[in-house]
Amino acid sequence: MHNRPYKLLLILISIIFSSIKLTYGQKQNEYRGTILSSDSTLLLRGINIINLNSKAHTLSDAYGNFVLNINIGDTIEFRHDHWETKLIQGDKLKDSIILNKKSIVLDEIVITRNRHNKEIGDLKAIQKEKNKKGGIYYGGRPPIALLNPFGGKPITFFYELLSKSGRRARKMEKNIEDVEKESKVDSIFNINSIKSVIPIKEDEIIEFMEKYRPNVDQIQSWNTYDLYLYLQESYKSFKKQ
Repeated sequence: MHNRPYKLLLILISIIFSSIKLTYGQKQNEYRGTILSSDSTLLLRGINIINLNSKAHTLSDAYGNFVLNINIGDTIEFRHDHWETKLIQGDKLKDSIILNKKSIVLDEIVITRNRHNKEIGDLKAIQKEKNKKGGIYYGGRPPIALLNPFGGKPITFFYELLSKSGRRARKMEKNIEDVEKESKVDSIFNINSIKSVIPIKEDEIIEFMEKYRPNVDQIQSWNTYDLYLYLQESYKSFKKQ
């Protein structure tokens, strides 16, 4: 009989601890954070934030901010096509989430580039055939070696350099070079790639593309992240105007 109060006390303590554990395990915390690029120059909008345990999800706003409910032990995923996916345990979340850029090639860009390459290839083939018929074999730019009296072809040199066919060949080659340069710009600066990065309206696209079209020198060293930055900053400027 003397053990009965002791047993009742143990049962009561056990019930209390079980209730505390259950409440603690089910407690949700509203987490607020901000998502930035790895170099801290961009606040990242449109990032998918998913609680892999509860399946709750949200998107970061225009300032990179988001709110999500989490339980202790949950895993949170940060996902976007332009940024490397990141997984973080709920108890290790910080105020700022840093995402690294990833190299991507948009399908639309690949299609655009392939189409231009075919057109340029056709132009080159046509011009090569015209040059051959006109007796032009160096595109109107004969090498200086043709002037060598021993084994050279001085007549060919002067014909390519001074004839009407030679001048026409040089002009056409220059035109093809210009088309190639512009096609490089078109391959990354086009309606599809622009829409994939900025929330531009249909009636803004043409004016935006005319005002902010980059030149071939600008894009020589660009990667996807550079294009992303350029479009974001250009659109901010465009909206201010």
